[in-house]
Amino acid sequence: MMRAIVTLLISVFAGACLPVAAADISAYQRGVLIRGTIEKGDYARIIEFVRHPDNYGRFARMVYLDSPGGDVVEAIKIAHLLDKSYAATHVVSGARCHSACFILWMSGATRHVSGGATLGVHRIHVKLKEGSIDQQSAYVSEIARTVENYMAGLGTPRAILDKMNATAPADLFVISQRWLVEQQLLTAVSYRLGFIDAAQAHCGPEPVAQAMRGKAPPVDDETEGWVAQIKNWIICADELRASNQRGEGLTIAALLGQ
Repeated sequence: MMRAIVTLLISVFAGACLPVAAADISAYQRGVLIRGTIEKGDYARIIEFVRHPDNYGRFARMVYLDSPGGDVVEAIKIAHLLDKSYAATHVVSGARCHSACFILWMSGATRHVSGGATLGVHRIHVKLKEGSIDQQSAYVSEIARTVENYMAGLGTPRAILDKMNATAPADLFVISQRWLVEQQLLTAVSYRLGFIDAAQAHCGPEPVAQAMRGKAPPVDDETEGWVAQIKNWIICADELRASNQRGEGLTIAALLGQ
């Protein structure tokens, strides 16, 4: 059953490969693409991009991610904008979202990852400022606590936070769809904390979560119908997500006005 769920999810969320040209942020399909290493100053560049009405419309629909990670402090600032925007996040086939990028992905109200894409985490690594060993240690500990508290607030499962803390900065724990299904975490990472309850109240039971609770998905000639059911549920949930964005208008205006 787990293999069937993973296979069908790949067919639902499959996307085109990302363009070759690199950019901090650019228009991509119906949304925007944040690509490359996250560096200091990227938040300001993203704010400037999103200030344009057409670009904010794209940003509000979908934020595609393709990044190996980077500056974790800058990532938290960008993630705050994603969080307040009630944006959806997506890593498409051929893309990666590792390290600090995973914070951005988890900041989406709804989060998708296609087959052929990779999510990965490891222990927080920051560039140390000048100062004593004690000062440096305190600085790293403070950043690590900030990141973990923020991610926990987004609903990041404890199992992922534990994997993150247990993986050395030079290594990477790849969060595969199969692992998420086996750990019964797929629904938890796919939707913002609390959003899944609101979505199910509005759209009915989430099909994948229902299947994982013991009701096996249809097979053979019924598979196409089950995939269509998932797609329809996702469309309904996305419409609900968009309706929540209007309530965050003043918050977003304040962020863009910085």
